[in-house]
Amino acid sequence: MTGIEGSSECPARTRDAGRNRLRRPADQVTVMKIGFSTLVCPAWDLPTAIAQAAALGYAGIEIRGLKGEFDLLRCAALAGNPGLAKKAFADAGIELIGLSPSVTLDSKKRSRLDESRRTLVEHIELAGQLGCPYVKLFAGEVQRFDHHDAALSRIARELNELVPTAVKHGVTLLIENTGDFTRSEDLWYLLDAVSHPAVQCCWNQTNAGTRREFPSVSIPRLGIRIAVSHICDADFDETGVLKAYKLPGEGQVGVTRQIELLRGVGHEGWLVFEWPKAWLPDLPDPSAALPAVAQFLKAELSKKQVVLSAYKGDKNAAKFAAKTSVSVPSP
Repeated sequence: MTGIEGSSECPARTRDAGRNRLRRPADQVTVMKIGFSTLVCPAWDLPTAIAQAAALGYAGIEIRGLKGEFDLLRCAALAGNPGLAKKAFADAGIELIGLSPSVTLDSKKRSRLDESRRTLVEHIELAGQLGCPYVKLFAGEVQRFDHHDAALSRIARELNELVPTAVKHGVTLLIENTGDFTRSEDLWYLLDAVSHPAVQCCWNQTNAGTRREFPSVSIPRLGIRIAVSHICDADFDETGVLKAYKLPGEGQVGVTRQIELLRGVGHEGWLVFEWPKAWLPDLPDPSAALPAVAQFLKAELSKKQVVLSAYKGDKNAAKFAAKTSVSVPSP
């Protein structure tokens, strides 16, 4: 599949800027911001989420739903008056990270694909009105009588068709590794096939853990194409089946290593805490989880940033990995 990198939508200066990002000075500190998804606080309304983010030291919020409503186009607090919602975020000094509709582009049926594209276009338009930089969709699943590679090609084609609309509204589409496409090689295929800065990824290392893929594989492969990282933790059985969600740092995902590697590849995007409290009500309440996660993430980001090969510490580490380090200012 041919991307549209050479079109007017992707000027040469954009490609040059991307290459320049790889040449980070050794003494430059990577700065990431922390946020949370409203999936961790499904009963909250928008004012409560914004107020709690400000009080707990989060910099942004990703909207997955509000007060049990997951159709964001029906959320009056967002779609009813985008200007007012935009002002509420600005007044509180909190960023609206992205909109996360329940949409995939995995269907074999043309009618369902058209419906999904229309839904995404509506969310892109809403994001533009809100001044929101990202609209996220799920990678999806392989449908019955379909093939993994054929499904990936179809998803890439549909993403490619959405690029002009995203560019028009100043929005970047994020594809999250979910369902049957949880491996980094799946997302890399999609990103490479589209080959446009208006399509990046939201990386969920916990989902990758179900395929026994570790941060030392995922992060170097995707690199600066990761715009948002969903932060969660979990325990798995020996086959990769997720047994239980855990607060970041308390499970087997390797969240500390994930953040270390993200910093190592120059990630300057978001670390967003997300877990399915909406469907697993026994998970800790947001009043307990959000302060703990904020403290954990701030502690990780305050650590000395080591300049190293992305594979340092692994059995396939580069032999001449840099061993210098720089200090990170206290937040």
